[in-house]
Amino acid sequence: MIKVGIALAVFCSFFAVNHAHAANNLPSQVNYRVLLAHNSLIIHRNGSYTMQVVRVVEPLNATGVQNLSQVNIAYPGNFAKLKVIKAYTEDPDGTRHTVVASEIFKQSTHSAIAAPFLSDGVNESIIFPAVSPGDTIHIQYDLTYAHPYLPGIYALSAVLDPSMLVNKAIIAMDHAGNEHLKVYEGRSGNGWQSGASEFRGAMTHVAVPPLGTPAPSQYAGVAVLSTADSWKALADAYNQLAASSTEVTPTIHKTALKIAEGHDGEQAITNIYHWIQQNIHGVSVNYETAGFKPLPSEETLQRGVGDSNAKVALMCAMLHSLGIAAVPAMISQSARFKEYPGVDPFAFDHFLIYLPQKQRFMDLAYRYVAADGLPVQDAGRPVLITGNHPEMTMTPPPDVGMPLLSQTDEFTLKGSELSGSEEVMASGYMAQEERSAISGLKGRRLLKVIRDAFYAQGGVGDVNAVSFLNRHDLEKPFGIRLNLNRAGEFVPGKVFSVSLPEMHHISAALVPFASSMQRSTPSLTTPVNLHFTLKIKIPEEYRPLYLPDNERLKTSVGDYKVSFAFKNGVFTENKSLVLNHFIVSPETFPELRKITALALESDHQALVLEESA
Repeated sequence: MIKVGIALAVFCSFFAVNHAHAANNLPSQVNYRVLLAHNSLIIHRNGSYTMQVVRVVEPLNATGVQNLSQVNIAYPGNFAKLKVIKAYTEDPDGTRHTVVASEIFKQSTHSAIAAPFLSDGVNESIIFPAVSPGDTIHIQYDLTYAHPYLPGIYALSAVLDPSMLVNKAIIAMDHAGNEHLKVYEGRSGNGWQSGASEFRGAMTHVAVPPLGTPAPSQYAGVAVLSTADSWKALADAYNQLAASSTEVTPTIHKTALKIAEGHDGEQAITNIYHWIQQNIHGVSVNYETAGFKPLPSEETLQRGVGDSNAKVALMCAMLHSLGIAAVPAMISQSARFKEYPGVDPFAFDHFLIYLPQKQRFMDLAYRYVAADGLPVQDAGRPVLITGNHPEMTMTPPPDVGMPLLSQTDEFTLKGSELSGSEEVMASGYMAQEERSAISGLKGRRLLKVIRDAFYAQGGVGDVNAVSFLNRHDLEKPFGIRLNLNRAGEFVPGKVFSVSLPEMHHISAALVPFASSMQRSTPSLTTPVNLHFTLKIKIPEEYRPLYLPDNERLKTSVGDYKVSFAFKNGVFTENKSLVLNHFIVSPETFPELRKITALALESDHQALVLEESA
């Protein structure tokens, strides 16, 4: 069971198909062509299986040569073996340059080096000789696995990425006479044609998606071959594999009681969540080279290290010891917000914990997440709940009913400076992001980082002091207050203008959508509710010559408004941005573009003052 989209990373992250004669009119980012990409999964009678891979690629320029002349094949060294059958470079005249044995070597994967007890990943590298643009690189190899990643489930999937060139893409599955096995097909999007346990892909238009586009599997063609007919079957297979890892031992129970501090229910859950979050060091593991079986919970507790799978198993065991129901849930953190069309275990790359009685998901992998919140990387995505009542569902999206971040700047105009304070209050996932940005910093180092951020955003002047609200209490909104001055914003005179400080968070959320008027692919936003208030106390001898226009734009994808007022010697500007969805369709992108244009234009407004008569 292996995800072809990742196995094919030998040459490309995903598939794409185009005609050979199109190479002269390609986007500049396209630097190679895949002439053939053929993956066949053959299931043997003893339960093992072999992935047979054939690849032929052509570098189109020097960048393509650099990217393709070394092929890296990653696999789990503890239950898979690689056999390279052919590997050579072929010149346009047909001359072949065979890869010599000394140019094929093994290394440990990054996760195996970082935590060898979690992963036995092997990365086998093959260096091709004499590669130039226009040559073709050929490789054929077999990867044989002693058993599937999850008991009884074999699967193969591929994505047709329209930004890449492939002349022919094929995935196929052969159960080699195992009559009890049936192969189920699933596909979505355009480009795939199905046959008998086989998919062939083709795509005739190559286009590099713009900044702010979701993962290709959100909008491109996806094909899946699998021996599992439902997500329930996959959840059941994971339950079978991981059941022993959540076993409650006397040590687990004793530790859980100590951490709970006599509490039960919600407070016990919160205490255990934060203890694991803060005390079990997180390691990122690629499940294609590590497998899906978590370490026993007591071993994770003793080592003090674990990936998301191991941490979830540990928390499940601790909660079970206190009589609280909890199960693992499988999720993908890629920017994909719909299910795969077929059952593929590698549709998931991360684990959450799910509390059935509270219908709540929690993520132990992030140090600054509240017990009742989710990182934005987990929000609004397909998630497979395991346990006795498996279900494919969706994690909740961010709640934008209340401000996730509000910023208030209060300045007094004195001479040539704006002096005053800036206060930011963040909640939800934005509180996590703000806390993470200053993680471990204090004293002069903290002030330097904040000053550097001030200058990086175009500020001129200085940050004099910093104070915090609820910096370490993750269950409460996070606040930061700066005392600062802004110099160089204006030159005093009878009539002069003051540049209005920009709201960085609003600009940052919209900048990716400023470069194009329309799009053919979906756009990826992040649901937000941002508020910005700027107050400037004006010297008595001056008044605004005029106020900029108030603006309001409410659309199906979001709401932006900005207003200006002058009363009792104080100029006030209010801005807000609300975005409702992760995905904006090409049809509704013009609405997002209008919001972007209006918001970025208002960033360049100035307050024009005149001396009173």
